[in-house]
Amino acid sequence: MLGSQVLAFPLAARPHQIIDIYLADPLRVGVDGGQLETAPETVVVGPQGSRRIHIYASGQVHIFNILLQPAALHRLVGIDMTSLINEGVTACDVLGSSAQRLNDAVRSAHDFASRIAAAESWFGMMLERCPADDGVGEASRSLLGSRGNLRIDRLAEKSGLSPRQFQRRFTSQVGLSPKLYARTVRFDHALAAHRSQPAIPWTRIIHDAGYYDQAHFVRECHALVGLPPSQFIGDWDNIFFLHG
Repeated sequence: MLGSQVLAFPLAARPHQIIDIYLADPLRVGVDGGQLETAPETVVVGPQGSRRIHIYASGQVHIFNILLQPAALHRLVGIDMTSLINEGVTACDVLGSSAQRLNDAVRSAHDFASRIAAAESWFGMMLERCPADDGVGEASRSLLGSRGNLRIDRLAEKSGLSPRQFQRRFTSQVGLSPKLYARTVRFDHALAAHRSQPAIPWTRIIHDAGYYDQAHFVRECHALVGLPPSQFIGDWDNIFFLHG
């Protein structure tokens, strides 16, 4: 419970597809220094690129967060995921009338375990109508599991698609091109490693994440966040701060 206090934090480039259901007060979002907008009570969030996004939380924060596999939304509803890059969209605009069923089922559940069961039941119903995986889903999951450190040409070959088909279908189903997705996964892993274990030196985190050297990481920070590490990491080290 935050009450009148405001928690503010930057949102870095990240590869994830997310469904958020706000069970209490929704977050507010500011993009590129623009006017704050209140998130819908159930929102689908696509992969995030280099836009300057800040999240603001106040009141009572209670969010049921569903983290999806890389190609899940495309498989569920056939959406071209490039339309969701850097976007948070009202769930019904993506999922149609089934979004209300998910929203109602989760909200009527009386505890966390019941909400998980309700969401799993909804996904089971949706998957009954889904097409078979064409190889892109497995490739994207492999990239995620490897922290972005797999060769794209080998993934394309394994998928059974031509390189051009693989590039086109991966981008449509995941939202990012295979190479950019791998870079974003690697960057997200490095930031998550720092957040979970801040005492570990950055040089070790960068090496473990698969960067060639510090200069490589610096270039990626500029490309994916639009800031040098010295500025962005300083904000990120203090990711939660209180405003009066």
